[in-house]
Amino acid sequence: MEMEEKLKPKLIWRIVYKIWPPILRVLERLKFHNYKQPWVLGRLNKEYSSDDLRRLLDKNGFEDAILTWRDPGEVLSMRKIDKKIFQYHIRLFDDGEIRGHHEYSSEGNAWNHAIEKGFEPRQEYFEKLLGVLLSR
Repeated sequence: MEMEEKLKPKLIWRIVYKIWPPILRVLERLKFHNYKQPWVLGRLNKEYSSDDLRRLLDKNGFEDAILTWRDPGEVLSMRKIDKKIFQYHIRLFDDGEIRGHHEYSSEGNAWNHAIEKGFEPRQEYFEKLLGVLLSR
């Protein structure tokens, strides 16, 4: 019985990860979300590619952000879980712009994540992380 109780949340999230992204894509096409979220960090240094950025983020514990809106022009969206209920979220756009923020994760607090409560820029964190890949 105790093992069953522990498996229920994992099963629920597996289902959410399968059904929610296609719903988001439909909502985006219907223009429920058609804007870039705030906090521009800068631009990807022209000496580096999106693959370089992905490798850096992978190496630092980031993963693809799946349960999220796609902002217009977005080509990369990755997150890193922080303290089990938050995440660092970074996006790269087709014009080289990089945006990022700290927020509740979907799994940590789905409601606060959905209403964008607790979003913070955390500029210093991202600048240190990105180093020479970030151009102003």
